[in-house]
Amino acid sequence: MRITADKTAIQADGVEKVTFTVKLGTKDVSEESTMNLILVKESGEENLDYGVRAFSTSVPGTYVFKARYYEGKAMVSENEVTVQVAPVSGGTSYYHKLLGMQFTSVGCQACPALSTTLKAIQTEQPGRLAVASFHMDFGGMTDPMSTAATNNYRTNILGNFSGLPRFFYNLRKGTKEMISIKSQIEEELQKELSNYPASCGVAVESVYNASDRTVKITGKLTSNVTNTYRCLIYLVEDGIKYFQTNGANDYTHNNVVRAVVSTSLNGDRFNGEVNAGVESTMQRSYQLEPGWNVDNMRVIVSMLTTLDGGKTYTCNNVNECKLGESADYLYNE
Repeated sequence: MRITADKTAIQADGVEKVTFTVKLGTKDVSEESTMNLILVKESGEENLDYGVRAFSTSVPGTYVFKARYYEGKAMVSENEVTVQVAPVSGGTSYYHKLLGMQFTSVGCQACPALSTTLKAIQTEQPGRLAVASFHMDFGGMTDPMSTAATNNYRTNILGNFSGLPRFFYNLRKGTKEMISIKSQIEEELQKELSNYPASCGVAVESVYNASDRTVKITGKLTSNVTNTYRCLIYLVEDGIKYFQTNGANDYTHNNVVRAVVSTSLNGDRFNGEVNAGVESTMQRSYQLEPGWNVDNMRVIVSMLTTLDGGKTYTCNNVNECKLGESADYLYNE
């Protein structure tokens, strides 16, 4: 079995990609669901998702790949391919904020520990993390804050995990199970910043009309590179008092996802490519439900890109504001 690439040198712009071909004898197994690429690192091997045959990155360096394929038994390519990724200069230095996706339930005993950890990280690193807390029924208990999106993310996008709590950065499945250990979540945060630099900035505008409880949200994007982007909008609510296992009868639930405003859980695609240096905007409206407290609500807007040829989309950068208010682009000082 051999692996080849359509190119062995790309720019570190997160856009230009290498496409690999994997052949078992004369049979092309590149698209097979049991084929996966392996990134060979000094620290060990990292498996890419099954069926992914493309790679792009914003981090310059030398990357070495091999392939594995399973048909009755596991086979590994007899050769490796080395890809050189060259640095890109210029562009605006946008502040990199991360989307933190928390999966939780009122029926989960260990869940308050993760909330405590995230609150501590947000206090120590203000403005770095926008947390969206997805509730689900669990442990035989119905969670009134659960949404259909929770299970969809869990099963279709984040690897069909079973236990709670769980935490993810930027819609990335990741290689580590983040549950509630602060040091680990901080370590992964730093890795996220260094391994996946932001190539765009995000601004948010939201206008609330009290007469019909409708919010009009505008997500704004300016990118350093011409690329395909998707815009993903969440409405979250803080300060919801409700029972929590291992918490209290009037436990305070924060960052609760009330709605995924976008049509798709992977965000809605901007028409055509987003050109470098030109602002693109996307508008969505949403009517709030009667029980939601407008004063405690926030809008989180994430801009998503793909690094694997469109198989998955992950958050490149994110911003948030109070519902009815706005947030401008964030820059590194």
